[in-house]
Amino acid sequence: MIEALSCGTPVVAFRKGSTSEVLIDSKTGFVVDNEEEMARAVLNIGQISRADCRKHVEENFTIEKMIDNYEKALKSL
Repeated sequence: MIEALSCGTPVVAFRKGSTSEVLIDSKTGFVVDNEEEMARAVLNIGQISRADCRKHVEENFTIEKMIDNYEKALKSL
């Protein structure tokens, strides 16, 4: 998902695993619960700004940000 977003590609994904941590529903893609919702989301993908997708990655998933977050998590353990 992060790789797609970094290229400015909106993502449609099921609400499982890290999906809700990576995507901002209706801003960088759509988080769905079933195939029917997925089909509707794909039809609405044009509402998602490609620039917003890229910006979300730049603000949240850089190497520096990931290192900082891992360090915080490890220190809390």
